[in-house]
Amino acid sequence: MDLRSQHVIITGASGGIGRALCSGLIAAGARVSALDIDESALDRMLEDDASGRLTTRVLDITDTSACIEGFAALRSKNGPIDILINNAGITHFSSVADLECETVAQVMAVNFQGAVNCTKAALPDLLERRGQVVVMSSVAGFAPLFGRAAYSASKHALHGFFETLRAETAERGMNVLIVCPSFIASQRDNTSPSSPYPGASRPGGASETFGQAMQPETAAREILQAIGRRTRDLRVGSLAKQSYWVRRLWPGLYEKIMVRSARREVGE
Repeated sequence: MDLRSQHVIITGASGGIGRALCSGLIAAGARVSALDIDESALDRMLEDDASGRLTTRVLDITDTSACIEGFAALRSKNGPIDILINNAGITHFSSVADLECETVAQVMAVNFQGAVNCTKAALPDLLERRGQVVVMSSVAGFAPLFGRAAYSASKHALHGFFETLRAETAERGMNVLIVCPSFIASQRDNTSPSSPYPGASRPGGASETFGQAMQPETAAREILQAIGRRTRDLRVGSLAKQSYWVRRLWPGLYEKIMVRSARREVGE
């Protein structure tokens, strides 16, 4: 798939993986609309861009009306949407016993409902142009993750929704790519790693991880290759691939390994 002159919208664009994807897309010749709630981070991205193919917009993806309005404005500026990358997300570090219901609702609103809002706003273009929706899930989308019940639930919800969307739209030529990376050091260059949402955290901020964290640029290269090939499912990195098969074949063993590596994050 030739990305030159394709209009790509990406949410959560100012984080490590978001910025790496934007850079890769621009290098491939795409016109990129970068969305985030962090206006200052978007301003820095725009200052660093020399291509003239980057547009930024502050957007709260949990606001359905704002998504419709924002996507209409971007469509008017950069043309019909060819690819949507639902990358925005938040997490938390707390056991279910200590997890506030408000945090569950907030994580679901950003990670799941935000992706739904953006996809609905872009869907007419994507169907007409036989485009693609890319969904950033996680290993937590197909396996449990100690101390991240709401995060894992939001990623499982993404799989249910977007696998169904894939089945409904395949005959019309639209592709749905679900990406499941292991831990990415997405807050490597973030000077303000705290989340703007009470009780939540930015993804990539965990200090206790199983295996070595992947750099955002490495993950972005794999994701862009999968977009070019119109892949359906992508597990990024050897750890994600191993986790998938260990979870399927030896679920008890997987849980023991995962709990041992993750429980220290919530102080247990």
